[in-house]
Amino acid sequence: MVTTVEDALLAEQARRAPKFSGSAGTHAPRVAAPFFAGAGDGPTLHRYLDDDFVARFLDDARAGRLAGMAAQPWFGADRFGRFKNEPTLRLPMHRSFYVVCAEVRCIAPGAPAFDPNKILGAGMVVRRMPADGPPQRWMIADGQPLGWRGGPIPDHDPDDVHRLTARGLLPQRFPEPPYSGEEVTPLHPLLVRRRDARGIVRSHTLLWGYLPLGGSAREAADTPLPQASGDQAPDFGLEHAWPLGSRGEKAWSADDGQLVTNGIATAGFIELLQTLIAQFQVHDAADADNAGLRALLGSLRFHTLEWRIVDDSLISRPVQVSGETVLAWLDRSAPGLITLFARIARHDAIPGSAALPAGGNQTRNDHLAISEQQAADLRSLVALRLARAQVRFDDGLALPRYGQTDGDRFVALPFVRWADDCGCERVAWGPASRMFRVASPFDPEAQRPTTIVLPSLDDFKRGLPRGVALLTSKSLADVMRRIQPGIDMKEGGPGNRSGSCWSFGFSLPAITLCAMLLLMVVINLLNLFLGWLPWVFIALPRLCLKALKGK
Repeated sequence: MVTTVEDALLAEQARRAPKFSGSAGTHAPRVAAPFFAGAGDGPTLHRYLDDDFVARFLDDARAGRLAGMAAQPWFGADRFGRFKNEPTLRLPMHRSFYVVCAEVRCIAPGAPAFDPNKILGAGMVVRRMPADGPPQRWMIADGQPLGWRGGPIPDHDPDDVHRLTARGLLPQRFPEPPYSGEEVTPLHPLLVRRRDARGIVRSHTLLWGYLPLGGSAREAADTPLPQASGDQAPDFGLEHAWPLGSRGEKAWSADDGQLVTNGIATAGFIELLQTLIAQFQVHDAADADNAGLRALLGSLRFHTLEWRIVDDSLISRPVQVSGETVLAWLDRSAPGLITLFARIARHDAIPGSAALPAGGNQTRNDHLAISEQQAADLRSLVALRLARAQVRFDDGLALPRYGQTDGDRFVALPFVRWADDCGCERVAWGPASRMFRVASPFDPEAQRPTTIVLPSLDDFKRGLPRGVALLTSKSLADVMRRIQPGIDMKEGGPGNRSGSCWSFGFSLPAITLCAMLLLMVVINLLNLFLGWLPWVFIALPRLCLKALKGK
């Protein structure tokens, strides 16, 4: 441990005091809030608005300018968005950076500073704190992020490979295998000396590190079909009208089940067909997700009405004669339906009055009716299929680590690795920081103004500044050459004798200056033609008042 005058006195008191049971009791570290933290603080967060935040934090720590979270102005000011109970942290794209700070003390009486040389390693984890559930960890397996995961949280080392290797359960390998476990951000020890309220200089071992606010995880490809129900499930049925969906839901009537009459489908059935064909590709028998829908559609049949004598009566009555199944018709008429949907999109056909195709140039002239139970089954299958389509859309889509929902609240927890008297590596966890939220990349209140320094006219006299360069193939360069035919391009790009690439340069300062000049011209033109409008609104009440007085 680092010794000062008071530390030596405290060590002498500890030597004379009764010994702790256990060989490592008096040398164990305790991770706590830093000495300057306020009431209710754990590890503190410190915000910096420039990319030189590391040097600024170190200077503030050595000069004693660090303060607790409640004493920092941004802690109360940065509460924007829908949820204002916790402070909202800006992203690096907003040119804001945050440093986490904790302190390591010895558990000996007086809590002297823990020797930084005895710290084998230190880190920090960020955990999600849902309002209606236990904390969640951001897990990584073989170097690939898995996303937020719930379940019991052990108090051992979050690095699986490091923990098992330190215990001798895994052999030491070089290079080390990919990381597995809870994602860890490194913390660094910093020894500072500050004078307390009694005027005594004490040593403090701080742990500090940058708090990254990025990261994403991809949905697993084997995500099961959602089976949620109730208020937690999205109402995918609103995609279609009643009775094929929940839009305009009402009590069931006999007329609701009539979907096709003389080959003319209802507008709701046209909506359903567009979903089945264009989105679900239900005519693709190889897609296992369509199995339930195909089974139900295979049980639905078109029918015709024929006048027959029933029950030996002399009076003819209409009798339903079953015909083709809806599934067989969809498998055969999918191209014709796609053509019908295109006509509806161009307003060449009106849903509810267009005849359904029957194959070739023929149209249907029969009927289709479903029962209340069949309509309910169809609604359920379509809702589940839409949910599965959303899952497939999310497959491979990188979802951001930090969201902005009601349950996206986060805390930071530090830990240290240290060796006891037996040489065994142990882990000591610290308390959680105050809860915080993370801003959306395009949150208007999180944006900060940007300063753009424009070049002077003397700079343009010395030539255009080099800006963004685009390197493209010759085929695309030929197209760009047609846009501006005055450019003389020889064979081959600069620095490339094979002629397989071209180089185009753009000057961002010049583009910015030209854009500002054009904007000033447009504003002056608008002011020239419309500048009299404010004077009209100002003078109009006076003219009306004079006219009333004149009468």
